[in-house]
Amino acid sequence: MPQPSKFVIRTYHRIPVRCILYYMGGEFLGKGTVMNLSRNGFRVLGDHQVVPGSELVVRLSLPDKDEPVEIQRVVVRWVRGLLFGAKVVKMSPDGEDRVWTFLSSRLRAYCASS
Repeated sequence: MPQPSKFVIRTYHRIPVRCILYYMGGEFLGKGTVMNLSRNGFRVLGDHQVVPGSELVVRLSLPDKDEPVEIQRVVVRWVRGLLFGAKVVKMSPDGEDRVWTFLSSRLRAYCASS
């Protein structure tokens, strides 16, 4: 069984979002809603229980395009019921660019409305 990693304080901010995400690990497929997102990770309210240290493959649906962003490897950092936080370990450069562009546009919209 994977060992949970120790608690580390984030040095970056996650942006509040509502996006659909599918996550796969071992013998299951889960569906969830991303509650917040950064280049390095996200918080999800899912429909399938995971455990800290689990490795997942993720398909993230961003509202900017129809095709999802493929994330080849994430690690579950913490779990509270069906809510969990995950760290991105491996994503394609195109996926990284797309997530960064999406987050940048959300930040610009937020700053413009303030």
